[in-house]
Amino acid sequence: MSCKLYGHPRFKPVSRKIKFKQIFYKKMWYFPLIPRLQRIYASTIIVASMRWHHESRREPGVLSHSSHGEAWKYFDQKYNFFVDPRNVRVGLCVDGFIPYGHSAHPYSCWLVIVTPYNLFPRLCLKKEFLFLTAIISGSSNPKNKIDVFLHPLIDKVKLFYHKEVLTYDIFNKEQFYDECYK
Repeated sequence: MSCKLYGHPRFKPVSRKIKFKQIFYKKMWYFPLIPRLQRIYASTIIVASMRWHHESRREPGVLSHSSHGEAWKYFDQKYNFFVDPRNVRVGLCVDGFIPYGHSAHPYSCWLVIVTPYNLFPRLCLKKEFLFLTAIISGSSNPKNKIDVFLHPLIDKVKLFYHKEVLTYDIFNKEQFYDECYK
């Protein structure tokens, strides 16, 4: 078996002594993102906060949230993203660590965390909204080949944004598709 994108073998070559054991070069655990985003819209307490970026009054010249920035406004205009205030904007964070210290056998663990930026600043980075989406483990860090590990996440986000996932909005009491790209 080999990687679909790069053709690199998935398993390390093993000696004849170990016949049935296959050792991965790298291993990844993926935790689906879409059900978590759907749960936000199903919660009567949180769903109103997901519209904050659209309904909040902003003082000109004050930057207290990424929705106040020029990049956010440019993205809204370029991709017609502002059509529906329910469109979810997410931030991606990747960080790695060596769990057993430098003296142990080489091993690293990388976490991929996604957070919805629709929420107001006090909620954006609370632990309840930092969604652990993937864990990448192996003998070294993924370096510039991390895109291979992000493919499942990117594929699912594309489904959500290309109107293929129906979500129920309890605030408006209706089902909707994310209308990012028409």
